[in-house]
This record gives sequence, C-alpha cells and structure tokens, in this order.
Amino acid sequence: MMIPPISRREALRKLYQIAVSVGATSFLTFDDLLQASQRTNPVPSVVWLHGSSCTGCTCSLLNIEEVPLVQLITQFMDLTFHPDISSATGEQVVSILTALLESDRKFILLFEGGLPVDLPHACLMADRPMSEWVSRLGSKAEASIAIGTCAALGGIPKMAGTLTGSHTLSEFFKKEGIATPVINLPTCPIKPEHLVYTLLYYSKFKKPPEMDAMNRPKTFFGKTVHERCIYYADFQEDNFAKRIGEDGCLFKLGCQGPITYNDCLINGFNNNTNICIRAGHPCIGCASVQFPRKIMMHRFDDVRQI
Repeated sequence: MMIPPISRREALRKLYQIAVSVGATSFLTFDDLLQASQRTNPVPSVVWLHGSSCTGCTCSLLNIEEVPLVQLITQFMDLTFHPDISSATGEQVVSILTALLESDRKFILLFEGGLPVDLPHACLMADRPMSEWVSRLGSKAEASIAIGTCAALGGIPKMAGTLTGSHTLSEFFKKEGIATPVINLPTCPIKPEHLVYTLLYYSKFKKPPEMDAMNRPKTFFGKTVHERCIYYADFQEDNFAKRIGEDGCLFKLGCQGPITYNDCLINGFNNNTNICIRAGHPCIGCASVQFPRKIMMHRFDDVRQI
C-alpha cells in the first residue's frame, strides 16, 4: 500500500506536534520551523556512524510516524552520511568522510552502539577500525550525540563477560583526550522525539540543551519513571502486583522505575503507543546504567493466567 505524500506545510504541522509533545515549544515557534524548512538559516550537518549495535536505534528513527523521515533529514538537517540510509557505498563513503574532514564545514557526530576498543577489528568500516573513524570525526565535530543506551551508558555491548572492551562515546572521548561535548540520549532503542528535540535545540542555540551530571537532557531524564508511574498511588498504599499483568505496583516483580530516569510515562514508544508498565510488565530500565541486568526478579510462570 502506497503512503500518500503530504504537503510541506502538513509535514511542518506534524513536526510541530512532536515539538509540542517533548516541550520544544518553550524555545521553538511554528515560524521558526517554517524558516528552518526554507533554509533561511543554516541547518546542522550530521554524520551518523554505527559501532557494536543491533541497529535498533536507526530502526526506531525510521519508524517515526508523526512526520516523514525524508522531510526531517532533508529540511532540518544536512545528513552527510548514514550507513543504512545513505546510498553511498565503498570508496564513496571514504571520499565523503575524507572530504568532510579536510573541509571547514561544521558538523555533529551521531554515534550508535559501543566502541570495541579491546577488539577493534570487530567493527570495521573501509578496512579501518570504527574507533579510528570516531576519533578523527569526533575530534573535529562541534558536538556529538550518543544515540541509545549502548553508546550513552554501555548497554548490551558492555555486559559482563563480553570480550570487546566496549566503551561508551564519552568514555572513548575521555580516553582519546577529545574535548568535543557529548549529549547522551539513552533508551533502548532511542526515542526519535528525543533526537528531534536535541537537534532542533542545537540548531537554534548552537549549544546542547540543559543536561544533568551524566550529560542527559534534563527535559527527558530529569525524573524517574517511578515518579510519574500510573501505579505510584498503589506503591504508596502497598498494593503490589504478585504476577505480571495484574493491577498494582510492579516494584516487587523487579520494576526498575525507581532508578531509571526517563520520560516514558509522557513519551512512550511507537508514537506513544505503549511502554513496559502500561503493558503490565515491570520497567526493564533500558535507559539506566544498570541495563541490562544479570537477572530479573520475576520468572516465566509469574504471568497471570488469562
């Protein structure tokens, strides 16, 4: 089934709805978006690279429903390269990135996944370790964004027992002595709205949004999932669910909401269709430093029989 094209103004209206949902209208008006779409002001150049990842964050971006992705990456940013979206392959990629490095163009580096520092040949691009590309591009970028929990906080590539010595983007920059600021956008996978907000903010102010001690935008990561939970009253009344799917606070089933900072109860996944807790499952803490946990506190037979 063909998706009918929409007008530029309709695309802007949908993008503005995203801005409203994530609080970006505190600094962004519809006229600002209109001017940006007309390219009256320079839009940020963006380079997106993959490390050790499942590409889930890219898939999450591709699944954005509110506005066509083409509108987003052509009118509000200059996407220089993305390994899954760009048509360039082979030596074309090397030429594009080399030309960028040799130019005076300003750009933002977006990085998805972990950096396998102890096993560099595990992640190569054009026969060069990904760490080499990130070091060269990161040193020259005016800012960088760690896309998803793997790049921001460690995630699955950094699990105990893995052999790659995976580093987060911030850890790698510190190791390499790179001073480029890093904006961390954890969540597994990333919420496209978080990235849209961050890019729009940086595009207007030429600096990162207000961040916490872990370089996460406070707009999204200023409160725990627990503080906004639909079962918060049940927690206060000691009304705890005994099985997954039951009503009541899910804390005793291993819910990670009290230690996970995220805006899931306001901005869920897939156009706010659902989140763990609304589906009756404990928060898995996908935006937390502790993710993924070694064990869960519930078992397969904890599910309520229907």
